[in-house]
Amino acid sequence: MTLPTLYFSRPATVLPDTAMDNDEVLALVRKEFSGPAEEWNGVEQTIRYVFDRCNTKTRYLDQSTDLMPAEFASQAAKACLEENGVAAADLDLVVYGGIARGNFEPATAAEIAGILGAGNVHAADVTCACAGLIEAMHTVAGYFALHPEMKTALICSGELTRGRIAYDMKGLQDVAVFAAGLTLGNAAAAMLVTREPLAGGSARLEGIFHKTLSEHYDLCYTPIDGHFTSKSKELFALSVHAAPLIKEMCDDLGWSTEEVEHYALHQPSEAVLERVFTELGARPQACVHTHSLYGNTASTAWALALDYRLQHGTVEPGDKIVMASAAAGFTVVGAAAVWEG
Repeated sequence: MTLPTLYFSRPATVLPDTAMDNDEVLALVRKEFSGPAEEWNGVEQTIRYVFDRCNTKTRYLDQSTDLMPAEFASQAAKACLEENGVAAADLDLVVYGGIARGNFEPATAAEIAGILGAGNVHAADVTCACAGLIEAMHTVAGYFALHPEMKTALICSGELTRGRIAYDMKGLQDVAVFAAGLTLGNAAAAMLVTREPLAGGSARLEGIFHKTLSEHYDLCYTPIDGHFTSKSKELFALSVHAAPLIKEMCDDLGWSTEEVEHYALHQPSEAVLERVFTELGARPQACVHTHSLYGNTASTAWALALDYRLQHGTVEPGDKIVMASAAAGFTVVGAAAVWEG
């Protein structure tokens, strides 16, 4: 199927009000620590090592008990619609690509469409761990290829970790699987996908890919009723697959990875990103690092990175943009675009 001509808007992003630094997070772990007292120093030093390796400094965590993922995503969606002068009633399709959800049914996308007042609309969720928001873009491309009558879609995510981060460590064995959760942050993001350029600024989608190495499905889990766990060492080792897949997409487009102006990637760890950027031969000025600012915000991380570059950097018409996210599964999803201005 040929990729239809599509444009996506600059992301609208929302963060909770409460920022937490490493010491505040460690204080929560210390408060809940139930292991032998003599093991605490080792636990603390190991967690600090993880923070240092990832360059984790700040993350935003919602402190309420009643904010739902659909409501959180709707905050970003409303901002996106307003910024682009698009009415909710003009949406043909809403796709939710977040991990967090408040209910098994209805679809979170249907909740969001209802909150926005979108009326009759196609609404569906895409579940693809941290790659979900880019996979939502992939889904929109398929819908638009099949439905020429569709003109405007909204993709969004509202990542809340409430109850999923384990602070109750009993020893170093727990740190090995729970420490990555301490780098997580909350964020919501939304983007419009249209057949015509948007007045508020947009990028033309040029290519997209998806690859799942399913033999590694068991390295990272968030159970329905449990805590986020990650075998981070083994999972991060799989980052060697990211650069070749991105290069393959760029080769298909006739792009050189060394000449791409902007890389907005998932942000699990600065050390992991540096490895990927080195393998790509990316210029330092092309690489966006936001983990130290927001932590790992799951499916929204690449959108926050792109938003940060658009807000604080220089993005010119014709600039090439590569977006990619690795996810539990083990899945890598990416997309390439050219900024239209």
